[in-house]
Amino acid sequence: MRIFLFVLLLVFFSSAYTVTTVYVVKIDGVVGPYTLSQLQRAVSLAEQNNGLVLLLLNTPGGLADTTLQMMKEIGNSPVPVVGFVYPDYGYAWSAGTYILMSTHIAAMAPHTVIGSCQPIAGGAPINQSKTLNALIGYLETVAKSYGRNGTFARLCITQNVNLGAEEALRYRVIDVVAVDVGDLLKKINGSSVVLRNQRTELVIAGVVLRSVESTFTETLQMWLSDPVVSSILSLLAFILFLAAFLTGHPAAVVVAIIILVISMFTFMPTAWLGVALIILGAVLIMAEVLTGMSAHGVAAGVGAALVIGGFLSSFPVNIFSNELIYIRDWWLIQLGLYINIAVLLGFLGFMIYKIVMVHRQRPPSEFLTNLKGMEGVAIDDIGPDAPGFVKVFGEYWKAVSDVPIKKGCRVRVVEALGDTLKVELLHC
Repeated sequence: MRIFLFVLLLVFFSSAYTVTTVYVVKIDGVVGPYTLSQLQRAVSLAEQNNGLVLLLLNTPGGLADTTLQMMKEIGNSPVPVVGFVYPDYGYAWSAGTYILMSTHIAAMAPHTVIGSCQPIAGGAPINQSKTLNALIGYLETVAKSYGRNGTFARLCITQNVNLGAEEALRYRVIDVVAVDVGDLLKKINGSSVVLRNQRTELVIAGVVLRSVESTFTETLQMWLSDPVVSSILSLLAFILFLAAFLTGHPAAVVVAIIILVISMFTFMPTAWLGVALIILGAVLIMAEVLTGMSAHGVAAGVGAALVIGGFLSSFPVNIFSNELIYIRDWWLIQLGLYINIAVLLGFLGFMIYKIVMVHRQRPPSEFLTNLKGMEGVAIDDIGPDAPGFVKVFGEYWKAVSDVPIKKGCRVRVVEALGDTLKVELLHC
């Protein structure tokens, strides 16, 4: 009789959630801001299309701040989020275990492993009690909220305990062991989960699997977070700074700073990365224009590519993938999109015209032995015994003159004397 009453109350106070679409997010490699962005998009899609979010975990860990934000996102999710350590012989260590323990349903493939949750900073384990106790308390609370083993939550941080799938199921650390996604969906059909303090029964039948692919900015962040890429960028920036110090060329400093800025994109929230790309691209384009196309359109071309990437990443990926998604006032978003595209195309058309005009001329270096008759402007005061610099074809040349020439005056090249030009005054 007690069991009957319990089941009756459970049915009375619960509601059914019929899943029509499963949005799959593959979390491979290091967990970073791009992972949080993918999760947020998947939750938004699932909410608007009566779906379920499935996280396929195969990760060595990742950034602590991002992991904690993902745990909070999952806890406040209006849709079920299922964590699955997959494929077989995969693993979800450190941040992967934190994320798995925070999902509404935690599952593992037969030969997978979770654990080793002690935080690391600068390659060394953190042993400060303040940090460890905070993480232990939080992970224990999250695990117990789903009826899971809080002791493992403590031991995987303090002693880096690891568990296989069968052990994790036996000790109530996870809910299901499944061989693949199809087996998992069959086993969790009819399961009861709590969504925003409301107990809900999952009804899964005839669902469609949709992969939530990475956007341009998420892929860029993921690529930049690779240790090899990060090391190459840092080394390249150091070499350019060294070259700038030895040669005094300001362009090397500018390029080195740009590389350092790009390397910092790894830690930036993904939502702001598109804006950062647009700003960086605009800076490159304006620098090219203000210096008289001295880079022969290369900097402007790179800037245009960054602007395009930034604009494309500013709009949801679903617009370009025909994903079913409902947005109020869609006409207003379309209008903004068309205006942005029109402005961008007009601006790019102007830049392409300028680049073509520059490339139709021979590079200034080809005129080194035949600059006679070319016009420019004096950058310094120039005299017979006072060499200075002139600007010809957007480049700076050392020059002398038989008569005094003031800074800012127009000059004409008389002849080339090795690496020095002899000029004459046109007008001031």
